[in-house]
Amino acid sequence: MKQSDQKKVHWKNLKRFYQLYKSDLSIAEIERLVKRDVPGIYEFYSRDMEKPDKDRNWFFRTFTFIRNFFLTFLLKLTAARRLFYSIALLLFFYGLFAGFTNWIFLSFLILNILLALEVADKIMAKDELEVAREIQMDLMPASAPEDIPCEIACFSEPAREVGGDYYDFIRPRRNGKDTYMVIGDVKGKGMGAALYMVRVQALLQYLAETYRQPAEILVELNKNIRKIMQADYFISLSITRVDSSGIFTLARAGHMPLIYYDARSRELKTLEPAGMAVGLENNGRFEETIEELQLNPHPGDILVYYTDGVVETMDHEQNQYGEVALNKVVQKNIHLSANHIKEAILKDVALFRGNAAPQDDLTLIVVKVK
Repeated sequence: MKQSDQKKVHWKNLKRFYQLYKSDLSIAEIERLVKRDVPGIYEFYSRDMEKPDKDRNWFFRTFTFIRNFFLTFLLKLTAARRLFYSIALLLFFYGLFAGFTNWIFLSFLILNILLALEVADKIMAKDELEVAREIQMDLMPASAPEDIPCEIACFSEPAREVGGDYYDFIRPRRNGKDTYMVIGDVKGKGMGAALYMVRVQALLQYLAETYRQPAEILVELNKNIRKIMQADYFISLSITRVDSSGIFTLARAGHMPLIYYDARSRELKTLEPAGMAVGLENNGRFEETIEELQLNPHPGDILVYYTDGVVETMDHEQNQYGEVALNKVVQKNIHLSANHIKEAILKDVALFRGNAAPQDDLTLIVVKVK
């Protein structure tokens, strides 16, 4: 082969190698690695790590932190992988100080095999979580019943693959005329909150067949919550019954306030009927404090239900989005449809968050009376 042809082959191989690393790589992805993934890894390991004594000097604190962080990392590995990882480290340092390059290469090989095993585990777990996410999203209706005299737009996004937020539109078979709009937030994130969310949703659908008033449903849910949920979990809920005449009856159990735009007075109000979260207590105080609020909305009125993941969205500097910003977006877009108001809120929240990692699940229901 001519020397010029060899250079072309080498150049093609180099170009192919460059494309391998360049493909799907972007500045945003690098920023996400530095600003979101790395802090997330630190948070994951530091939760179980023994913190160094603050009264000791800087050198001792640094040494203790590195040692404890490394030990916490080792304990996260399975026993077999922990053993081979330690062997690889010993081979590396022995080969480095003794000048045995074969031992260094062997340690490199073992570490890469372990890395491949960890990546395979993560990919398989991610695939299973994607299936769980699809199932969870399917449990929440894509749209509200069409015979409700309102435009209704919904959105839900877990902070991780699955989450504890949910919304639902329940149409009991007992009369077929009432519709219950439900939005809830199980304490916590991830798989545990998602599993409890499914059980709470099933129990609510059962209770809606037996009890008509939203407050009654919440009281009975609170009485039975410990049958399906551990003691260190609780859930905030908001239930609104829309009857055949278009009257809204709202009850709230520790959930976020309802934003209400009154088209006649052109006022934006916050509706916050009393009620504590489901599962916090079961000695009669729940029944004593919960109250219902009735609305007879008119055309153009807007109701916005949301979970705390909306207003507690944080930017890189740990500033929260807040209720004031949410109210401003609603006020600015009152002339638009429910779906456009929803999109305006989501766009404003995303713009505020930037590349920061989502800290909580986010769920939103926007209702505009026809």
